[in-house]
Amino acid sequence: MARPRTFDEEAILDRAMILFWRKGYEATAMSDLVAELGLGRGSIYAAFGDKHQLFIRALGRYLDHQTRLLGTALDDEGPALAQLRDVLGRLLAADAASGTAGCFSVNSIAELLPHDEEVAKLARRNLQYAEEAFTAQLERASRDGELAPAVTPREGARLLLNLVQGLQIMRKVDPDPARAAACLDSTFALLSRSPGAAATPDDAPAMASAALAAGPTPRPR
Repeated sequence: MARPRTFDEEAILDRAMILFWRKGYEATAMSDLVAELGLGRGSIYAAFGDKHQLFIRALGRYLDHQTRLLGTALDDEGPALAQLRDVLGRLLAADAASGTAGCFSVNSIAELLPHDEEVAKLARRNLQYAEEAFTAQLERASRDGELAPAVTPREGARLLLNLVQGLQIMRKVDPDPARAAACLDSTFALLSRSPGAAATPDDAPAMASAALAAGPTPRPR
């Protein structure tokens, strides 16, 4: 009869995540995991499988944290662009708390792709979720008249996705948070409709729909 586990599996996964995040996959030896987790090799293998399986569990846990942040922070309350800018700043700040280690996801992609299909699958799922969340938020910004008419919500979402991924890499070279904040501010200035900007031909379909919804305009007598 197998003995019941006497450790908190989620706490162990968090410690493994931080170790892999700090050292990278290849540089983390099983002896490092034994020392960091306080478990024998047999216990690690029995609970999580080999090093690669433990790494996949740890990376999945990290990505789940990001997904929950996006899912709970983006809603229908308040200006859409300001809310999205705040969320992206919080995502960058959360990774900045790790020092110069950068983003665990970006690091894993750079180290293990294109040869690790399990990491690729996790990364694709996470990036797709982020793109859809950004797109939905920018669609709301467009409906509310916040989004620059030259930018479609999908294009804007992909721009932001690539910007955040790039900032995570640049921050490993220059960790100054002011640089990342300035890049975000500049990008959102480009995405935002200028106050009092005149309508463009691209606005015509939306304006026509609004006019139809409002009904005929009464003639002056």
